Amino acid sequence: MKYISVLFKALLFLFIGANAYLIISGKTYVYKAVKIGYMRGHNTATIEDVQFFETRIVASKNGQQWPEASNYNKTNITDELRARLVKNQSIAFAVIQNDSIRFEEYWGIGSRKSRTNSFSMSKSIVSILIGIAIDEGYIESVDQKIIDFIPEYKREGENYNQDVTIKHLLTMSSGMSWREDYYNPFGITAESYFTKELEKLMYRIDFTEKPGERWNYQSGNTQLMGIIVARATGKTLSEYASEKLWIPLQATDDAEWMVDDTNGIEKSFCCLNSNALDYARFGQLFMDKGNWKGQQLIDSAYVEASLSADLTDHYGYSWWLYNTQYKYPVFCMRGVNGQYVISIPELDLVAVRLGHKIEKYENNSATDLEYYIKEIIKQYDNSIEL
Repeated sequence: MKYISVLFKALLFLFIGANAYLIISGKTYVYKAVKIGYMRGHNTATIEDVQFFETRIVASKNGQQWPEASNYNKTNITDELRARLVKNQSIAFAVIQNDSIRFEEYWGIGSRKSRTNSFSMSKSIVSILIGIAIDEGYIESVDQKIIDFIPEYKREGENYNQDVTIKHLLTMSSGMSWREDYYNPFGITAESYFTKELEKLMYRIDFTEKPGERWNYQSGNTQLMGIIVARATGKTLSEYASEKLWIPLQATDDAEWMVDDTNGIEKSFCCLNSNALDYARFGQLFMDKGNWKGQQLIDSAYVEASLSADLTDHYGYSWWLYNTQYKYPVFCMRGVNGQYVISIPELDLVAVRLGHKIEKYENNSATDLEYYIKEIIKQYDNSIEL
């Protein structure tokens, strides 16, 4: 009994100490991380987290579903591809070719209507909104300084805060003091996901490296882009996305964007929740150089710049770029748990994969993504000799 009493006191002391640390350090967001993450058996964010957060609706209007191709679902995917999709706990796989649905299949919680977390695919969407805001004169150009919109960064010290431009944010070359880590509950990535004071968190950060010199993937860049769009337009990010994208793209369903608090701001670096077929619209829009059924939604020059490599050969304006062994240019929207919108202009094809799990990263890509690209080309372009 003596040992049990000592152990109990030690655990109690540890519990009190841990709570005191969280409160004093301002890291009380960890309580929420534990509740919706670790207590549910997860050590990072999941595609179903939306139910635990406040959201803002990205409204659609007069939506129109993709037409089904004449050979819709008649050409099945290979057993090997399906096995890989199932192994990686996919919930949706869809192929749009020549503006029609060629194939779609769903597993688990997946369906045409199911909304799940985009994770970093939202970075490409926020990039589009930056381009539209430029078209509409809210932003001068990608070379405009971010302090024009976020004067909170005008402060003394050893930093490059006043040198950072919107282009630096778009291309992940801002020099921000931010360590991207999806598994450390005390890191800034986790804090930005769970905090109720996201804007205050962002203004604590300085730019400690000279901008424009080094590519470094950091979600904070896109969070600032979202703040800039909102301040420049005078609308919430969700309102602007609805007006300029969801409605003109004829999305079939409303989307939800997770916000930090009831009257707070969108988590623009992630956390847009939509379905596979509506996500596909963004790949098609950029394959068609910003045009949707005769309406130019975004300047084609901005689209071209977005899909051009900058400091690294695999990243443009928040779009991932790939050259496959088949010499087809491929560009993608990409999320941390294997959320992909894969666009192959040579085949007039957009493929979407959503799911719970990703295979390990190699050379700034993901092994499953490379496999999906290879298999899609193999199946939907018979002219290629493998």
